[in-house]
Amino acid sequence: MTFSSFRSFLRLSAVALAATFILGQAAGTASAEAACTSVDTPRCMQKLPTGIDMAYIEVGPADGKPVLLIHGLTDSVRSWSLAMDDLHKLDPKLHIIAVDLRGHGQSSMPDAKTCAQAPEACFRMSDLAGDVVAFMQAKGIAKADLAGHSMGSFVVQEIALTHPEMVGHAILDATGAKSVGNAALGDFVLKQTVEGAWKTALEAKGNAFPAGVYDMTPLDADPKAMEWIAANWTLDPAAQPSFLTPYTPETAKVRLGTWIGATKGLLAQDNTERLKSLSVPTLVIWATQDSIYLAKDQDEIKASLKDAAAKSGLTFYWKEFGKLPLPASGAQESDIGHNIQWSAAETVAKDVNTFITTGQPTLDLAHSDAAPNFTNIIVEPGKATVVKIGK
Repeated sequence: MTFSSFRSFLRLSAVALAATFILGQAAGTASAEAACTSVDTPRCMQKLPTGIDMAYIEVGPADGKPVLLIHGLTDSVRSWSLAMDDLHKLDPKLHIIAVDLRGHGQSSMPDAKTCAQAPEACFRMSDLAGDVVAFMQAKGIAKADLAGHSMGSFVVQEIALTHPEMVGHAILDATGAKSVGNAALGDFVLKQTVEGAWKTALEAKGNAFPAGVYDMTPLDADPKAMEWIAANWTLDPAAQPSFLTPYTPETAKVRLGTWIGATKGLLAQDNTERLKSLSVPTLVIWATQDSIYLAKDQDEIKASLKDAAAKSGLTFYWKEFGKLPLPASGAQESDIGHNIQWSAAETVAKDVNTFITTGQPTLDLAHSDAAPNFTNIIVEPGKATVVKIGK
């Protein structure tokens, strides 16, 4: 080999090595991104100055218009996973992120040394909102459209009220103006179960409540806790059984500190007056068989938004899912209920997409089919009840 051919060989080798390195980096990046797009794989983690390691998944380009999805009590990114996929199909250019709130999913618990004695002091809606704001800042997201379900809707309310400059549009899914006095949360979940049967069982084993059970789970209180969760908490007649399958074991692993703290934190929230100063374009979606936030709760939030519209000059929207009212049992039985995005994910995604692009939801009415086909969701274009609040 001549000297010139040797130099050519070295140049080609260097190019090949550089190409291999770049391809390797790209493969590594693609692998890392893929690991953060699915609810069934390890999630990406972001360390926050609030002391929480927040888990999240994301789809779409990093420089796309950001949309944040926030789940409800004892839930996780799984709650929005179906609607997240549908929203991504509708607009692949959106950067859609779903987060696990503190103590939920794969996110870390607040420090037990500070929080175990009174978990509710560390699970206020302001604490949860503070984590989301810190997450956005850490990710360089100055402003995003936020959609929250149930407890997550109160997190969105908190951010929209305290940091309106960070919220483009707010979508409140299965919400109310307040949770103070909510019978389903206060009586059934907290008094009867968490601070009732579970507390009694744990104290009988010599555990101090709540400090000594902060990092325990419902299974430590009741070996049959999954049966209670499946029958009372993760049950949804309008959702596909395959979607619900992972929910019961995942919920049974949620720490009791979260069950106690987040439930009490939610029950302390009353935004009836605060919402009258809301200055962010907002869409409320509600289903006729919601057994947690009832029809009277919708009257209250619409009244608050009416005052907000008069003060801000904005137009707000309230949209109804489902056809059949809540039965006398007080439980969802035959139509879409509290977890709207579980059963009617495609319509929810369309409403989110239409609202953030046009400022109003679709007029599509989604409801369950007749018995026994409640999981078959029928969509009737132009038939939804949509209330326009404001000019």
